[in-house]
This record gives sequence, C-alpha cells and structure tokens, in this order.
Amino acid sequence: MDRFDAMRTFVQVVDSRSYTRAAAQLSLHKATVSQHVQQLENRLGVRLLTRTTRAVALTDEGLAYHQHACSILQQVEEAEARLRKSASAPAGHLRVNVPVAMGRLLFAPEIRDFLERHPRVTLELDCTDRTVDLVQAGIDCALRGGLLPDSGLSARRVGDLRFALCAAPHYIDRHGLPETPESLVQHHQVGFLLASTGRLRPLTLTRDGRRVEFEVPARLVTTDSAAALRAGLDGLGLIVLAEFVASHHLASGALVRVLPAWQCPSLPLHLVTPTARKRAARVQAFMDWAHALLLRRLGPHLQSAGNG
Repeated sequence: MDRFDAMRTFVQVVDSRSYTRAAAQLSLHKATVSQHVQQLENRLGVRLLTRTTRAVALTDEGLAYHQHACSILQQVEEAEARLRKSASAPAGHLRVNVPVAMGRLLFAPEIRDFLERHPRVTLELDCTDRTVDLVQAGIDCALRGGLLPDSGLSARRVGDLRFALCAAPHYIDRHGLPETPESLVQHHQVGFLLASTGRLRPLTLTRDGRRVEFEVPARLVTTDSAAALRAGLDGLGLIVLAEFVASHHLASGALVRVLPAWQCPSLPLHLVTPTARKRAARVQAFMDWAHALLLRRLGPHLQSAGNG
C-alpha cells in the first residue's frame, strides 16, 4: 500500500462525504477506494470512518488523522509546485567547471551578464586545467577541450579552437628563430602536461595534409596554462597557446609566431553535462548563455563553430 495514495483517498472520502463521489473524483473504482481506507485503518490500528446508509462520518481518531493528513498533503503539494516552478524557471545553485584561461579571460569578465539575467541563480565557477569527474565533483556543466571519451556525458559542440606556436623576442634573440619543423628539436619549449595522460604534450604541426610531431625538450613543465603563458612571455621556451590567448600578445609584439606557414592542430571544444535527461532549467540556461558567449568571443579563433 502506498501511504500517500491511501492518505489522499481517505481525505477525498471525508471531503466528498461519500465513497462513490470520492471514487469519481479520483477516477478509481469504489471498491479500490474502500480497500485503501481499510488498509490505512489496518496499518494505523484504529477505525477512521463509520458508514451509514446515507453518509460517511469521522471517528474521533479519524478527525485527528484528517487534520494531520490535510497538512501533510498540502506540504507535499507545495513542495512539488516549487520543484515544478524551479524546473521551468532558472533558480538554485549552479556549479561550473572551465579551464583556467577560459575562466579568467572569457567567463569572469562576462559572468555578471548571466547572473543579472537570472537573479534566482547562484554560481560557483571552478577554474582548473585538470579533468574532473563531473558526477563525483557535483559539477552541473563543464567546458572540455579535446576528444571526449565514450561516456554518459551529454555534449554540445562549440567548435574547434585554433592554436599557435609562439616565442618571445628575447628567446629568439638568444636561440634563433626555427626555420623548419625539423629544427625544433634544437630548441626547448615551455612544457604543458596533458591532464588526460600526465605526459608532456608533443609539439605537432600540420601543413597541406602533412603532419609532423617532435619531442621538444622542456626546461619548465607545468599543468597550469596561466603559468605556461607567463613562462613563454619571459622567454623560457617555445610555447603553444590558444589563439584567443596569444592574439593580444602577438598584436603587442610580446610574442611572435614561429613557423607561421605551419598550423598547430585545433582542439574540439564542448560544453558537457552529466546527463541530458531532465536537465534543470538553470543548467540549460547556462549552457545556452555560455554557447553564445563562446561563439561571440572565440569566433575568429574557431576553425568551425558548430551549433551542438
């Protein structure tokens, strides 16, 4: 016996003053209504109703139980109504995970716009270059770069992020400018450890369908993209940067492109959530806002912007 169903049936019988009318209101057979009330009385060990040929009357125990049952059912209805309302209108706490550079350069300067659009949402912005388990960390939405493993995550494609091989002028003054991809092994790089493997990212270039890859030694290795950028600007080695990060420094002359006729492989960019089923309104609202933000701010630096 479902206690809430039995409780609702009992309250409807009392309010209708009839098993027959209660059955019609609940779209149940009269025998089912009678059975629910009897099971409830058996569970409680008291008689709740007395029946006459003309009406249904409450016992003293039934009157007390009816008052409590009405209060409980009202609380349940209010709780369900609040949940339905929050499911249709963005509200509640939202946890978002993005890479460090994206968080600092794109999301942090723009996040006020999202919060002003959705005043009932609070947001926790987690900025890290490490891959986190969304379910275990309680993350509602994350921005991921790279190929996604076959998993239960729901993904929305943003586009393919372009990268550039760069160096600071004073690094070039000391070590010279590489003239061919093969000469890269005579240099050193600011190394970035891949979160997926924990290994140093090889330096890969493509041109006209040709792909070359070199293990360029690194004097400095880091897992933090902000630290890698600072090291590159300080002339500690060649560095591969996302174009949206490098563009300002290239324009100012703080960095120069290395082997500009060659391209670094682009990186697929996705907004991901633990599941697409029954996605909360606040999560859907953030995904829509973030997707539009990324296309607007990264448009010139995306190889192809998908709708996802």
